[in-house]
Amino acid sequence: MSNFRRILLRKILSSFVTLLLVVLINFLLFRMMPGDPLKFMVPSNPGIPEEYLQGLIDKYSLHEPLSEQFIIYFKGIWVLDFGDSFLHPNTLAMDLVLEYMMWTLLLVGIASVFMITIGMLIGIMAAWKRGSGFDTGSLAFSLFFYAMPTFWLAMMMVMLFSKTLDILPGSRALEPGETFSWTLYSIIDVLEHLVLPVTTLVLVYIATFSLLIRGALSDVMTEDYMVTARAKGLPERAVLKDHAVPNAMLPMIALIALTIAYIVAGAFMVEYVFGYPGVGWLTIDAVMNQDWPVLQAAFFLIAIAVIIANFFADVAIIYLDPRVELG
Repeated sequence: MSNFRRILLRKILSSFVTLLLVVLINFLLFRMMPGDPLKFMVPSNPGIPEEYLQGLIDKYSLHEPLSEQFIIYFKGIWVLDFGDSFLHPNTLAMDLVLEYMMWTLLLVGIASVFMITIGMLIGIMAAWKRGSGFDTGSLAFSLFFYAMPTFWLAMMMVMLFSKTLDILPGSRALEPGETFSWTLYSIIDVLEHLVLPVTTLVLVYIATFSLLIRGALSDVMTEDYMVTARAKGLPERAVLKDHAVPNAMLPMIALIALTIAYIVAGAFMVEYVFGYPGVGWLTIDAVMNQDWPVLQAAFFLIAIAVIIANFFADVAIIYLDPRVELG
């Protein structure tokens, strides 16, 4: 147990160092972008008073040297205050990101449930029937969509199911002019708009889970204890359920934590193609318009989620597998 506490402390320390690096990079990265944010905050009108422009510069501390800007930025981080959005005056950047993040969490959450469940089932069946037609077909299916660019598949989904067949909405999260409410009509509206983006993410990332569980199970099934289980007369279903799958699940813990962050990145393209109002769409819009506060808030929030997910994945693996702890 003392060894576990020591490893846990080391993981906490490494996570904290990673967070400090994220804070530094998050500050420098967007200030290295070419262009002048003032051009996006105000229209190109020579009649705009110089006092108004100077007021914007003072408000966002754009006149301060980088060192002073970093101090202001660093102080604000501890209360999640990244300042007001350049494009949405009097709106805190973090409030804006959190508002859009709710839609991303809904999209990624539903997609993750489907891709993990379906991917694991396909991987388990493929490993158990290795060399069969199902194994070959599932590999071909998974790799076909895994190699496909996410944005291209999203566009094909829109063209086929929204434009050509006109059976599903191909943009937004709700019908134009509608706002979400806890009514049956509104919930159905949200779910209809989620079908195509969720399907796109599931098809692209399902191979990640199916291939890993297939490989892990293939290795497990060659172990001596699997031969012993069969020699005891256990039925094949019991051997698979009670011996093979539990021992093949350890790699899945780390993969799920890492892939969720990767899925969020993939969701950026899906959200932009479908015009889905998630944090991906907001981030791309902020990049195009050099909205530094929104970019910093979005990347900081995503980085925190990734660091926390990786931390808990590492701790879970160490706790479940003593061999990792001893190593």
